[in-house]
Amino acid sequence: MEDNDEGGGGHDSSERWLVSYADFITLLFALFVLLYALSMSSGQQVNRDWVAMATAVGARPHMGGIRPGLGATAVSGPDLMAIGQKHQLVTIGKSIQHALAKFPNSGIEVHADSRGMVVTLSAAKFFDSGAAEINPPQLPALDALIKTISDLPNNFEIDGFTDSNPISTERFHDNWELSAARSASVLRYIVAHSSIPEARFAVAGYGPYRAIGDNSTDEGRARNRRVEIVIKPTEQP
Repeated sequence: MEDNDEGGGGHDSSERWLVSYADFITLLFALFVLLYALSMSSGQQVNRDWVAMATAVGARPHMGGIRPGLGATAVSGPDLMAIGQKHQLVTIGKSIQHALAKFPNSGIEVHADSRGMVVTLSAAKFFDSGAAEINPPQLPALDALIKTISDLPNNFEIDGFTDSNPISTERFHDNWELSAARSASVLRYIVAHSSIPEARFAVAGYGPYRAIGDNSTDEGRARNRRVEIVIKPTEQP
């Protein structure tokens, strides 16, 4: 004999939709509360919140994907850990560009790449040919840059580059030494004119390698002769 749910203490099946509707309204309310809380948070806090939510629903943002338990083989989702970092770097870049607006021919350019926010100093402006001392006319623009970055908590990497034309002088045996000496000169000037701890800097000289221009043209070689100040993204908690 079959049970009859419509009699006695059973519930009318026509009202069962109310349970699903109530769940939906509750979830919708929670969503709007969450969105409101995120809108009131800082960039770094928003990043932490997204990571926490992703982890709560089974994602693995620290392991590279949104499918649970697959680690490095996961199907990649949004770069959750980079959201706060990218926001910070964009803000830094805008501040630097604003500070340099009064120096339109400074030879300083700002752009972002996978390393962080990159401030490029043109060697044609900042150094004499075959020399590593910063040209005095460029110091006001460099001072404005230093003032802008002095209070940042980030780490910095200062990289030197040359074109492919070989060099051999009494002071510099080759382009490796010249590129390293130029990046070291920029480092020493920043350290001497800011309160940034020396431990937050790294220096490298790449010589003619990692070119960004065509070394067969004057314009390309000029682009390759440069010093890059790389502002690294901050570590995420």
